[in-house]
Amino acid sequence: MNKPALRWALIITILLTSGIAIFTNYTLFSNTSIKQLTAAKKKWEAQNVTHYRLTLNYSQHNCQQEVEIKEQKVIAVKQNTCSTIPPQTVTDLFTQIESASNREECGPNGCACDGPVRIDAIYDAKYGYPNQLEFRLKPEQRWLYFDYWRTQFLGEYCTLIGLAGKKITVRGFTPIQ
Repeated sequence: MNKPALRWALIITILLTSGIAIFTNYTLFSNTSIKQLTAAKKKWEAQNVTHYRLTLNYSQHNCQQEVEIKEQKVIAVKQNTCSTIPPQTVTDLFTQIESASNREECGPNGCACDGPVRIDAIYDAKYGYPNQLEFRLKPEQRWLYFDYWRTQFLGEYCTLIGLAGKKITVRGFTPIQ
């Protein structure tokens, strides 16, 4: 075999191996978080808690909400120092996690620059509700979006708007009978 053909065969082999490794890594980690989400959601639904009090802390805005929820509706706001954030239910928290796991939301600079937003979630062991949601950018997944390749090809630059450590923490959960 001549040297140029051998070189191309080696390059193609390296690219294919890298692609398989990246895909396998992405699939394994994605499936783990989806399995955790599914198990937690099933546990939450099995509890059949329809009336509860929820206290949420938002680190990005340094504020807190305490709300009473019945049948998926906020029926009372006990405390709200978060003027720009609407009160949320446990279902709303699950919806945010599902949206991020489906790569529906990108960072403030778009998918080409930031990649998708992922949520690292911790679930309550007893009830299954999301106990903590930490929002993170995944720039290593930018290559999955067409705009990334267009930006690279055209030599365009990204804006520098940051995603400053957004975290939602459940500080209190009380079922009400």
